[in-house]
Parts: sequence; C-alpha cells; structure tokens
Amino acid sequence: MDPNPLQRILEGFAREPGRSAYAVVRTPEWSWAGGVHADALAPAASVLKLVVGMVLEPRLAHLRPARAGELVRSEDTSILHALLPEHEISARELHALMLSASDAPATRWAVREAGMGAIREGARAAGLHRTRIEADTHFGVLGQTTAREAVDLMIAAADPARFPACSRALRHSITNSRIPLGVDADDIEIAHKTGTLRGVAHDVAHLTCDRGDAWLAFLSYDQHDTLVTGYEMGVATRSLLEYAGLQVTSTRSVSARP
Repeated sequence: MDPNPLQRILEGFAREPGRSAYAVVRTPEWSWAGGVHADALAPAASVLKLVVGMVLEPRLAHLRPARAGELVRSEDTSILHALLPEHEISARELHALMLSASDAPATRWAVREAGMGAIREGARAAGLHRTRIEADTHFGVLGQTTAREAVDLMIAAADPARFPACSRALRHSITNSRIPLGVDADDIEIAHKTGTLRGVAHDVAHLTCDRGDAWLAFLSYDQHDTLVTGYEMGVATRSLLEYAGLQVTSTRSVSARP
C-alpha cells in the first residue's frame, strides 16, 4: 500500500487556513498514520466531552438522578426542554446525552460531578500533553486540543472493553453529518464526536470496517462556512476509505476520487 495518496487526501482537506487532520488506519496486512498540522492547537469545543465522559463513567452507578428542571436553562438548546421539570434523569442517561446529543445541561452536570481536577488528571492520564481544558459556565468545558490528541481520545473512549457507556453513546450520535457523510453505515460502524462553535467545525471518529479500523480527526476553526467544511470532511473520509479498501459498498452521500 502506497501511503502517499492517503497523505494527499488529508492535505486536500487541510489546504485552507485553520484546518488540521490526523488519521490512523490498521488492517491485518498493513497500518498507517499521517496528518497535516496534527499537533497544532485548535479550539476543542465539544471534543473535550470525551475526557469528561471517560472520567465520569466509573462513578455512574453511584450517582443520583437529577431533575430536568434543575439542569436546563431558558437559553439552552437542549432536549431537556421537552421533559417535564420534575422528570428525573438517571446518571447514565445524562452521561449518554452529553456524548450522543452533545447536550450542554448534561455536560454541566457531568463536569460538576466529576470535578475539574479529576478531568484534567484524566486528560494527563490519557497522554494528552498539549490539550488544555477549562470550566465554562455555559458549555461545561472549553479549551484547546490537536488532531492527533483528538484521535488518541477517540481510541480510548470508543473502546467498549474500557468504556462501554462512552462507546455505546458515541455509536448512537444524533449528529450524523461530517465524517458520516462519507461512510456507508451498512458496511461500517461509526463512533464519533463532533464539536461546533461559531466558525468551528470538528469531527473525530472510530470507523470499524470489515477489513480493518480507521480513526480520523478533522479540526477546523475560523471557517467562513462550517457546512461546507463539514461536507469536505465527508469527501475526505470517503476518499480515504476507498483508497484503503475499507469501504465495501460506496456511499451515495458524496462523490469524490482520491
């Protein structure tokens, strides 16, 4: 397998300012890792919820339910608004909502329960040397990370043996644009986490394929149109999977050639 076309696919995505990418591909026959600006810091947005989820998971069985009305604020865009204020949500459900729906009230709850000290220690234990995490009164956490460390996070969080609750939530994300645009879900299992702020569009994923595995991270900030940027993540994903021979059936979501 000539790795140069794989590298060029990532370069094609990261040709614009503010973009970075990193990918790891492993098959029984060969493996490859490559990136563009893979160690450049970018606003992390919701990618940092992976750290919170991993730190909190071992404690879920010991945490009490919380009432929806005590968590959600009027300014939140949250599924919790659909629930009666007195409705009780279990710790496991809030943990899942944080990861699968990127829910801000659930994230604030998770950060309070885990504690910022434990979250930062969890990041260090995961080998994240450049990632920076700060508490945020609205989003729960904000900070900076890199494409390489985003992949490291996904490798850990999507591992069902280590973090079964995180893994399940990431495989049932309700935000299925960006990387999933380039994937035929009939052939490939997707675990992924997006990150979105004004001008910021991220996606980091573990793609489990019949012929191997791929971990991808596309980070971007200062983007004029995050919809276009997200579509290009899907184009790059499809090109990478097809060249690597990991996509058995070509998706009709996007059209691209490596």
